[in-house]
Amino acid sequence: MQAQQNAVSIAQQTASQAAAQVAKDASAVADAQQRLDALKNNGSNDNVTATAQLQSTISQLQKQLANDKQAAQNAQQMLESAQQNYDHATAAQKAAEEKVNQTKAALAKAQQAVTTAQANATAAQQKVATAKADALKALETYNNYKNDNGVPTVKTPSDIVQQYESYINGNRYNSPQVKSDCAEGIALNGGDPAKGLMAAGWTSTDGGKTWTPILKTNYQATDQDKAEKVDPRNMTAAQQTEITKFAAQIVNSFRDSFQSTAAGAAHSYGKVKVSPYATELGNQVIDGAYNNSGWNKSNNATGSPHNENGMVAAANKAGLNTGFVGENLSTGLLLDPASLHRNLIQSMSMADVKQSIYAGILAMIYQDVENSAAAPLYYGFGGHTEAFLNDPKGMNGISYDDNGNQYMTVTIDKDGWVHYNFFDDGRASQAVKNKLAQGAITPENASAAQINNAHNDYLQKEGAVTTAQNAATAAQNGVTTAQANVATAQTAVNNATAAQQKAANETLNQKAVMANAQAAVNSANENINNLQAKLAKVQADLNAINGSVQDKARQLAQAQTNLAAAQQKLNASKNVQASRDAAVNEANAKLNQLQQNVQAKQNDLQQAQSELQNKKNEYSQLNSQIRLAKVFGTSLAAVSPQSNYEKAISDAKKAVASAQQKLSDDTQVYKASQAKLQELTATVSQLQTIYEAALSNAKKSDAVQNDAAVKKAKTALAAAQLKVQVETGKLTQLKGTLDKDQTTLDVANGDLTKAQEKLNSLQNELKRAQITLDGLSHPYIPSTPAVEGTDSEGETTTSSKVTSDANSATDQTEANSTSNDNASTSEAANDASQNETQEANVTTEANYEENDQQVLTNKVQNPGNLNRASEEASVKSEIAAQIAARNAHAANDNMMAGFDDPYDNYYDLQQEAASIPSAPLEGYTRQLSGGKINAKLEAAIKSGQIKLPSSNTKSEAKKQPKVNKDSLTAMTVVAAGAALATGASLNKKRKNKVAKKLEDNE
Repeated sequence: MQAQQNAVSIAQQTASQAAAQVAKDASAVADAQQRLDALKNNGSNDNVTATAQLQSTISQLQKQLANDKQAAQNAQQMLESAQQNYDHATAAQKAAEEKVNQTKAALAKAQQAVTTAQANATAAQQKVATAKADALKALETYNNYKNDNGVPTVKTPSDIVQQYESYINGNRYNSPQVKSDCAEGIALNGGDPAKGLMAAGWTSTDGGKTWTPILKTNYQATDQDKAEKVDPRNMTAAQQTEITKFAAQIVNSFRDSFQSTAAGAAHSYGKVKVSPYATELGNQVIDGAYNNSGWNKSNNATGSPHNENGMVAAANKAGLNTGFVGENLSTGLLLDPASLHRNLIQSMSMADVKQSIYAGILAMIYQDVENSAAAPLYYGFGGHTEAFLNDPKGMNGISYDDNGNQYMTVTIDKDGWVHYNFFDDGRASQAVKNKLAQGAITPENASAAQINNAHNDYLQKEGAVTTAQNAATAAQNGVTTAQANVATAQTAVNNATAAQQKAANETLNQKAVMANAQAAVNSANENINNLQAKLAKVQADLNAINGSVQDKARQLAQAQTNLAAAQQKLNASKNVQASRDAAVNEANAKLNQLQQNVQAKQNDLQQAQSELQNKKNEYSQLNSQIRLAKVFGTSLAAVSPQSNYEKAISDAKKAVASAQQKLSDDTQVYKASQAKLQELTATVSQLQTIYEAALSNAKKSDAVQNDAAVKKAKTALAAAQLKVQVETGKLTQLKGTLDKDQTTLDVANGDLTKAQEKLNSLQNELKRAQITLDGLSHPYIPSTPAVEGTDSEGETTTSSKVTSDANSATDQTEANSTSNDNASTSEAANDASQNETQEANVTTEANYEENDQQVLTNKVQNPGNLNRASEEASVKSEIAAQIAARNAHAANDNMMAGFDDPYDNYYDLQQEAASIPSAPLEGYTRQLSGGKINAKLEAAIKSGQIKLPSSNTKSEAKKQPKVNKDSLTAMTVVAAGAALATGASLNKKRKNKVAKKLEDNE
């Protein structure tokens, strides 16, 4: 249909062209006639006038032609200039795009540089922080070394060793010179020699509520020590460790002053150590010897405040295994407010504690004599001095064992007394030694070299801080520079993008200018061509007028010839137009015919749908008969998918209807577009006429370029032509849509045809099943020649007549079935065939009445001579026979329960041997008793005596009615007949038993 619609469109186009040609030829005839009339009517005067007019016209046309040529030249120059500008703009746009890409790449690079610079700055700042931490730590180390960790040293007079030797060698006598040196020692360490350090002065500014100690030493308290509050009798482990280290360093500094010379070293052995376990051991000794022992320092049998035995026992109990524990004892902290007044509630600072310990050690070194009138300030050396020095030549040495380590502890007991204890681990177990050594240190004053190295390390690390800060500053400057570069790059990208957009806009503008210039050139060339044609025409007219009489005569003749030729051409054009109009009419007629064909196909489709519904009704009617066929095993698998294909047909019909509707809708749109195109074409033709008239009028007034009517007409014409182009494109697109719609319709029709063919195939299968069912319901004797056989007892039987009649009936039945499958056979022929078949069946049944006993006897006694129906039945019937045999056996199992069934025995034996022979369904049913068994079976089923099983399972078969053991049901006879039809070799006893049951049943 689409092709025909295209043909109609083409025919209409050619017809329109032919009509235009007719109009053109008619105009040419009119012009030729006008010229001929002019030649005939115009005399010489008219010729003169005409010549003048023509010359004037020629002059005007030549002037206009010159103007138009100049306009064309100007337009061409404008076009060339516009082309150059467009080329330049295109190149500029490309360069701008490249510039954008370059600036974007530079921006990405700058952004990456910022990221890198920021990472470098972060790393540099981290290095600054690390360098500052290292420098701060180095400074702290340097300050600690410089200030001996805040611990003052014990400064000694220059002849301290000499005076101490005189003391030891003089039987521990403190000469005046010794006492003078001890007073000097107090002064060297910041004390007042006139007052000493054994007691502290106190002052109060609030009437005795709080007191401030007055004591001078070289100790310089730190702000931290001043701020830290301490309970002397309940110190924390950290506080006790701190004062122990403080005292041990003071003691070791005193030993350094002796051990720095050979003479002094003879009176001082080793250095004291401090460890966490030593401090814990000191606490155990003080608890055992003083806090928990009831020891009275002022009143005891020894007359000494030192509980030496208690300390040794406590030390040995802790595992020290020693015979001596050294101890220097002070009655209290010099600056303890409790020493001033027991009820005074005033806390001490760590600075007060350290100042008291320092002053106490100095006092026990330089003021260690008994108080007397001769020594009111106690100046001189004593046992405490010897203990602090660990003098091997003195009386209070602590340890002289090279294998031992000296440990010192400072403990304040419950009474506020300060115990400076010394332990030697030379005899301790290795386990105790390990405990004492764990975390042990030897507190000492820093040497000059250590202080110098610490200072140099601090300066070096401070320089590293400066270097790191410079690097960080440079890195941050790098970040700033990189960020500035990013900003610059971003500006460059923005500028390049703006320039690119500007270049793109300029390219579009120049392209539009070039298009306008090209249009102007085309218009100017068209005007030149038109003027040249008109000029040639006018010049020809002038030449004709200026010719001689003969020329005029010749012109007249020529004009007549031209008129005749034009008339002839007009006639030919009219013939062509008529021919093409006829073609259009013919194409339309074909299109109408195709549309009628489509409608006819739709009617056919509706009729097919009606026939399909009829087939469905037939299928429903045949369903009940097929259920009967299921008893004998006829498979319904061939017809079960019919519903699926009915749905497929329904879907295909819907697709066809949808495609037809879309084709119809799109055809209407296409026709509407055609009508609109014709309307627009007519409008263009009218506007072309208006434009030419306006242009002609304007040319007469030499104002073509400025005439408003010309511009308006030209603009309207251009707009209408554009609409025509748009509508033409739309029409072309619609043609494509119609082609697709037609294709879709064809595919849908094809799908419908395929589904219909599949349904027809399924219905043919259904017919074949029905034929099989018909065979089950009618008597049949296989087609065999007359056979005479003699059994074991000498009896002779014949079956030729029965066989002949049965063959005749079967042939007629098959012919009838064939005529039913052939759609071209007339109904009358079918009716005649059916009548003949019925008559043949009647005849066959009569023959069966006469010969059924003889035939049955022959079949029982000679089962091997039976002609099997499988020789004539189809393959499908053979398969159905296998299923029917199993169905019959299943039903027989329960109906024959309780007595010996020869068929059941035979079937079981054959089943075990897995060699059940094929017993075609049509064969064994039609060979039994002339069809009477089937008639009885059908009657039993209709009366409800036998219920058809829904499956072949024995559980359902058990629901069948029981029978008398002396009789057989019709189903049993059928089953027995099936066994006989297989041609099995049953023994004679079983043959006779089956035959007798068959005869009794008749």
